[in-house]
Amino acid sequence: MEISFLSAFKQLINFLEDLERKKKVKYFIVGGILTNIYSDFRITRDIDFVVDIDSVNISIDEYVNFLKNKEFQPIQDWKTAIFLANESNFIQFLDKQGMIKFDNYFLDKFSKSKYKRIGVFSLKHRVRETLFDTECWIISKEDFIISKLVYGGWQDYTDALGCWIRNQGNLKIPYMEQTCRELEIKRELELLISGIDDPDEFFNKMNQ
Repeated sequence: MEISFLSAFKQLINFLEDLERKKKVKYFIVGGILTNIYSDFRITRDIDFVVDIDSVNISIDEYVNFLKNKEFQPIQDWKTAIFLANESNFIQFLDKQGMIKFDNYFLDKFSKSKYKRIGVFSLKHRVRETLFDTECWIISKEDFIISKLVYGGWQDYTDALGCWIRNQGNLKIPYMEQTCRELEIKRELELLISGIDDPDEFFNKMNQ
């Protein structure tokens, strides 16, 4: 792993751990970076994570001030970043070296969208792990699979399949089944469990 990527990751985790300790803002890491411990290794240049600022009444403007104080860099400028974040509940920014991009999702407990609701489930079941020699909060392997099925792309199914194969016998299946029913992706989970090991076959069956 590149030194610049590891440096950016540690900058982020130091920030998030400090924010949780001092401001009670809960977070967890998600996305492709976790394939390194949950699925098949692949290179990713972005770092995705979720924060719950609403539960502690921190505004996006205030949150961005925390980012500024920790030397994170805007992709364009912070004013634009704040405007877009208020519109989408999502913000992108760079590490202090301006090399690694962070995709920062804000938890939305009131959304009915499955893409937002998976975050609420995941926060409740986040787990403490060591990633790149750094201890942090990450999405559980069960919710990693579920989130990949929610987003439903070719690479998403590949990641979900790799996690399923790697962790069979060590997954909370009843929880996964119940959550997938609530998110209306029961069919996707059933196909994964059935043993389909080809993403193309998965999408063919989904379209039947």
